[in-house]
Amino acid sequence: MLSGSTTCPRDYLKSIQAQQIELSTLDMAISGVNIDEIYIYKNSAADPHFMSLHRIASGFCKVVAEHYPILVGRPLVNDEGKGVINVDPTNLCLPDIADINVEHPAEDYMESSSDGKVMFFNLHKFYKHSGVDELPHATYTKDHSAAIVRIIRFRNSDYAALYISFSHMLFDGIGATAFFNNWAECTRNLDNPSYQLQTPPVNDRKVVSDYFASVEPTEPPHIQHLREQSAVPIMKTPGSIAPLLLAAPETPVFKEQHLIHFSKEKFEQIRQDVDPEQTTNLALAALLTKVL
Repeated sequence: MLSGSTTCPRDYLKSIQAQQIELSTLDMAISGVNIDEIYIYKNSAADPHFMSLHRIASGFCKVVAEHYPILVGRPLVNDEGKGVINVDPTNLCLPDIADINVEHPAEDYMESSSDGKVMFFNLHKFYKHSGVDELPHATYTKDHSAAIVRIIRFRNSDYAALYISFSHMLFDGIGATAFFNNWAECTRNLDNPSYQLQTPPVNDRKVVSDYFASVEPTEPPHIQHLREQSAVPIMKTPGSIAPLLLAAPETPVFKEQHLIHFSKEKFEQIRQDVDPEQTTNLALAALLTKVL
């Protein structure tokens, strides 16, 4: 049950400058894919203001205004035919931030691994028994919200959950994790208006392009399991691919999600079976490629 909502305090957003942030081909290729994450937090200190909606929204908007204006921009093809996120201070794509109250304790949806060391939040069970049919997903085409945040509060429970959804073209996994950490750091230090992040993100794409321009590519590893596969055919692409990629339909959200937990020992077994001379990541990628 949705119990309250808020928007970014305007005091934070007024510092945002008009700008266009260029998207790479890969960014645009995954524009219809979302990153949806749920984090579970325990109120160990019995804080009555634990996971305050206003504080979390303020921390979100502060870190966005100072370091991640891309999260309030809108994708478009500019006059040069390039795909960009256009940040217009007069027409920001504001986040959708709200509370959800669930009439059951969080423990009803939590399960542990076979060894009891890892706890999992069973989203399928949550949708089936919580009264929440589905958490909303960020989209630029329906509700015009580039980021959706939900604070899920459980009845008679020390736990609360933080759900966030945004387009995969804004972050990869590492970038998303860095954003979550910076958001949390900003939120913890809201009482100090002059506070600056200890390790602020670098958002200059030239840093990456300059680095790769100076690196000699290495010969990719050859995995035994892939030697029987035929070569990938060369595909021709149009000169300006941005309009095509940004117009692609959104990827449907999976209604049924299943979690597979691999132990360290199981990963090593896979590596030995595929090719013991390769790293675990390459061996797993080779195995997945063969299956697909």
